[in-house]
Formats: sequence, C-alpha cells, structure tokens
Amino acid sequence: MTEEVMSILAYHGLSIDDLSQVRIVNPEAADATQTLKTNNDEFVSSIEDINKLIKDFSEKSSKLAEQVKTRKLNAIAVRTRLQAAQRQTDIEKNSLLEKIEEYKLLSERLRAEHDALRKIEQNQNALLQQFNS
Repeated sequence: MTEEVMSILAYHGLSIDDLSQVRIVNPEAADATQTLKTNNDEFVSSIEDINKLIKDFSEKSSKLAEQVKTRKLNAIAVRTRLQAAQRQTDIEKNSLLEKIEEYKLLSERLRAEHDALRKIEQNQNALLQQFNS
C-alpha cells in the first residue's frame, strides 16, 4: 500500500496490520491491550491459585485444630485418671501404714504380756523349787 493510503487511514484512526486487515485500533495499542489481557489472565490465575492455597491451608488448619483439641481432651482425661489413681494409691498407702502401726502396737502389747507371763512363770518355778527343796 502506498503512503498516501496509509496516511488517510491513519487520519481516520484506522490501520492495516501484518495480515493486511484493516484495524480500528493502532497496532501499539492493540499489542498493549493484548499484553495487558495476558498479564491480567496470569494475575487472575495467580489469585485463584492463592485462594486455593488459602482454602487448603484453612481446611488443614481446621483439621489440625480439631486433632489438637481431641488430643488435649484425651490428655486431660488421662491426667484426671492419673490423679484419681494417685489419690487411690495414697489412700491405700495410708491404710496400710495405719495397719502397720496397729500391728506394731499389738506386737508391743503381746511382747510386754509375754514378758510379764515369763516373769510370772519364773516366779512360779522359783516357788515350786522352794517347795520341792
């Protein structure tokens, strides 16, 4: 095409592209628009990927929070059972210590009684020997 035709087209805001088609928008603006559209599509895709990552993270965080809550409740239950078992062990220990004290007192009383009976036996044996002699 001639320069004159190109200038007339340009004056009216038209241009001819590499494929010899008449265009209303000049080539730089068309290229810039196409580049902007491509960049916009990439940006939207990136935002969608970020939203997906955020959703996945949120779901995993919720699951993890639920697991932590369950484990925490289990730990509290175990601690409560352990405390109850410790209290029961303390009660049994105190009961056994009381029984030991009772048996010690009984043993001392029986030992004192045995010693007293032995003295009585010795006195009686001494009296019998005096009567027999």
